[in-house]
Amino acid sequence: MNTPLVSVIVTSFNHAKFIGSALDSIYAQTWKNIEVIVVDDASTDGSQKIIKKYQIKHGVKFIERKDNYYTDKIKQGEKPIIQAMNCASGKYIAVVDSDDLILPEKIERQVGLLEANPDCTLCYGGIEVLTSDGKLAPYPNVFINGDAFSRLLVNGNCGLYIGSLIRRSSYVELERSHPDLVQEDWDMFLRLAKIGPFVCDPRTVAYYRRHDNNTWYRQDKNTLMYRNRMMILESWCDEPEWPDAMALRWKHYANHEKLTHESINELLLERPNDSLLHYLLFCIFLENNEIALMKKHLLLSISYCDERLSVLPILYGIASQVLNTPIELEILIQDMESRIKEFQTQPCYQSALEKLKGY
Repeated sequence: MNTPLVSVIVTSFNHAKFIGSALDSIYAQTWKNIEVIVVDDASTDGSQKIIKKYQIKHGVKFIERKDNYYTDKIKQGEKPIIQAMNCASGKYIAVVDSDDLILPEKIERQVGLLEANPDCTLCYGGIEVLTSDGKLAPYPNVFINGDAFSRLLVNGNCGLYIGSLIRRSSYVELERSHPDLVQEDWDMFLRLAKIGPFVCDPRTVAYYRRHDNNTWYRQDKNTLMYRNRMMILESWCDEPEWPDAMALRWKHYANHEKLTHESINELLLERPNDSLLHYLLFCIFLENNEIALMKKHLLLSISYCDERLSVLPILYGIASQVLNTPIELEILIQDMESRIKEFQTQPCYQSALEKLKGY
C-alpha cells in the first residue's frame, strides 16, 4: 500500500492552554506516516515548554522564533506558517492552529482523496466550531469540487486551513502573499485554485475553536477583516471576476455600522484612495448632517472608484441628489462623461446621466 508522508504544520502563539490537545489530536491520527513541524511565533505564555515535551516524546520539529512576526513593523523573513511549510518534506501538507483539533481519520481520508485525484491541488472537509463552553456549533462550510477559483474570488473562502490537505508540489509553485496579510487561508486557497481543481468530502474532519484569545474576539476584528479582504482582492484586480467580487464587498459594507468611524479613519491612513471607505464616511456625515464633509467624501468616493464597478453610476446618481448648485452638477456631468464613455450605452449609466442632467 502506498503511504505517502504527510507534513503537519502547527502554528503556535500564546495557546499554552490548548496546544497539548492540538498535538494529541495529530498523534491520534489513523494515518501514521506523518512529520509534525511546530512553529512558535515568540509566545509569552510558556507554550514553548509544552512543545519541547512533545519534541522529546515524539520528535516534533520545533521552529522557535525569538521575535513575533506580526508585531515587527519591518517584516523579517517569511511568515511563521510559510517558514514551517517551506521545511515540509511530505507529499502533502496539513495545517493545524495550536488551538484547534483534527479528528482521527482526517488525514487518512484526505490522502485517499488526493491520491485518487492527482490533478487536484487541495482537498478539504467539513469543520465544526468548538465554542468556549465546549459545545459544538455549525460552521458555514461550502463545498466546491472542481474549478473553485471564480466562486472563491467572488464569494470568499470556502473553508479554513484546519479542514484542508494541500499537495506540496502545488504549494511550491505559488507566489508568496503580501507580508502584512494576517489571515491568509483565503489567499492560499485562491492561489491553489488558480493552478488546479479542488476535491472535497463534506464529512467533519476538524473542530475550529472560538475563544477569547483568537481573531473572533479581537476588538479590532472588523478592521482586520476589512484590511485583509481588500489586500487580497487588490492582488486579483486583473481577473474578470474582480468587479463582481468588489460589488459583493460594497454590498456587505454598505451598512457602515460594521466599521466604526474610528476604524474607517484608521484604515484611510493606510488606504487613502479607498473608494468604499470614503463612501462609508459619506454615510456617516450624511446621517450627522455635516454637509461639507458629506460632499467631500462622496466626491472622493467617486474619484477613486474603479470604472469597472457597477456602483459607480449609483454614486453619480447619489451625487445628483446631494449636490445642489448648477456649477457642482455641471462639473460632475463632465467628469462622468469623460470617465465612462465606453460604458454610456449601458442602461445604468444612461440613467445616471439623465438624473444628473435633469437638475
